[in-house]
Amino acid sequence: MKGRMHSFANRVSLRIILVWLVMMAIIDGIVFVIVERGVSLQSRAHYEDTLELTDEKIGTVLKAVEISAVNMREGLERSLFRKDDVYAALERELGLNAELAGCAVAMVPDYFPEQGRWFEPYVVRLEDGSFEHRQIGSQSHDYFQSPWYTAAINREEGYWSDPYFDDAGALQMLCTYSLPLHDEEGTVIGVFGADVTLEWLAEQVREIDRKANERSIVPPDPGKEAYSFILGRNGGYIAHPDAKRILATDYFRYYDPVLSRGDSTYVRIGRRMLAGERGMERSVVDGVESFVYFAPLDWIGWSVGIVVPKDTMLTPGLLLGVLILGMMVFGMLAVLLVSYLAIRRAARPLQSLAASAGEVAKGNFDTPLPQLRYNDEIRLLRDSFADMETSLSAYVNQLTAATAQKASMESELSIAREIQMSMLPKAFPPDSERDDVDLYGQLTPAKAVGGDFYDFHIQDDRLYFCIGDVSGKGVPAALIMSVTSTLFRSLSVSEEAPERIVSAINASTEGRNDSLMFVTLFVGILDLSTGVLSYCNAGHNAPVVIGRELRFLEVEPNVPVGVMDGWAYKGQQVTLAPGTSLFLYTDGLTEATDGREALFGEDRVLDTLRKMDAHAAPATVIEGMSSAVHDFVGAAEQSDDLTMLLIRYNGL
Repeated sequence: MKGRMHSFANRVSLRIILVWLVMMAIIDGIVFVIVERGVSLQSRAHYEDTLELTDEKIGTVLKAVEISAVNMREGLERSLFRKDDVYAALERELGLNAELAGCAVAMVPDYFPEQGRWFEPYVVRLEDGSFEHRQIGSQSHDYFQSPWYTAAINREEGYWSDPYFDDAGALQMLCTYSLPLHDEEGTVIGVFGADVTLEWLAEQVREIDRKANERSIVPPDPGKEAYSFILGRNGGYIAHPDAKRILATDYFRYYDPVLSRGDSTYVRIGRRMLAGERGMERSVVDGVESFVYFAPLDWIGWSVGIVVPKDTMLTPGLLLGVLILGMMVFGMLAVLLVSYLAIRRAARPLQSLAASAGEVAKGNFDTPLPQLRYNDEIRLLRDSFADMETSLSAYVNQLTAATAQKASMESELSIAREIQMSMLPKAFPPDSERDDVDLYGQLTPAKAVGGDFYDFHIQDDRLYFCIGDVSGKGVPAALIMSVTSTLFRSLSVSEEAPERIVSAINASTEGRNDSLMFVTLFVGILDLSTGVLSYCNAGHNAPVVIGRELRFLEVEPNVPVGVMDGWAYKGQQVTLAPGTSLFLYTDGLTEATDGREALFGEDRVLDTLRKMDAHAAPATVIEGMSSAVHDFVGAAEQSDDLTMLLIRYNGL
């Protein structure tokens, strides 16, 4: 049934589109990965630079405090010898350094005896910008136990304290930079402390974060911005967007195995920061998968970290990749549309040519073909169709005559096959009233007609039989076969010696064998009353004797019939015991080949016969051997005629 026609232009366009789609999908995928990875690496570099900038800016802020404190100490050391001038000096220096929340001088015990053991003058900056003087040293506020005092009193350089709540001076969370104070002889007489609030530090960090997020490749969504934090020496927060964490002063208490899904990287990051290491790790922070960059403030012992949510890190690359991918897809679709229209226009002549060719296919050989504008492959195809029109009619006439001739030849070959097969005996056994002998034969030609044959008949209690194979196949072999079979039938009526029958056949065929064809022939006469078998073999395959043992019959090396005129053929005799069978065959059995060109061979013939029941009927044995050959050959084409004949002597 003829299917629905499909447009050539559509099919070509579809294939081009498919090829384009595959190619562009590969290219788009590569470009997407490169862009996404490139932007992600750029984002990573951006936040690494941000970390360095944050570290540098915080360091700059703190260094500025340190420099101010050093400068203030020089004036304070001169004022300490006039204790009434200390507050004025502190207020003066505090007014010059807006980043300070307050400053104090903590004298060594009993430095001014009239002031008692604890003398700590403190000037604090109030919210309205004014200053307040306080003497906060007392037994209840024993500054001698404060880390900022104890660490600075015994060193020459300054010291930054960890965060603490000042309950006597500034009354808020502070970090203090403290320096030892000396008298004219260089003796330590106290400690100067410059205070900055944690809120001021947090504001510095927030300002850095704001500028960093503004410089991001793609501005992050609200609530997903990167943020910085500072850890002190003991793991407490010095700066963090969440003010509650500064009060808690414990980084590790915020590790939640449930929110972190069992990932302990959060804890490892804290330990690395406290150890003063620099690096980046991926972790779950407060339930959000993030990238954490960290670096130390070496001279202080603090550590700065930046938390970047994963989406904030990866989204810029993803968005840019999708944008580029969309632009490429749009461009690809435009190219495909233009290609499709161009192909349809170029294929129009093919449609006209196909319509004309369809008329030619119907037998309208005078159908006009379209005139084409361009001298291209389609024009060449059109000219070829024109040439085809002029010769197709003559070819069809020739084909009609050849078909008729072939049909005639096939009919004649069929008749020849029927004639050839009719020459073979049809009755098995030849005399149904006899039980002293049983036999069965089978011939399968390789072509319509062949050169194998067998024959037998019973005369005067003797079974005359033969089997032969004419060299070659087809009609010539069939003609030689029919002559040889006819000679056997006519000679066996009057001759009782197989060798004389073979010699007479040889004499009749050799002189008229212009085609140089020969016949391998086995002729036998079995005396049914005695079991004596007289036989003559003319170059044929030795039959198999099936009796107490399985063996090939001994045969003389006589030449085939038609090879040499006057050859003295020798006869032989053997006595068959009752129940003995004689299996005769042509070389189409042993030379049958499978798909690997392996031969069936004589060994497989014997193996097949051994597997059969010794008392099986001759027809059963022949069919079993035929099945074995077919199984061996498989799908390979039959190369030679195959003929088999089995004679079983039952005796009286």
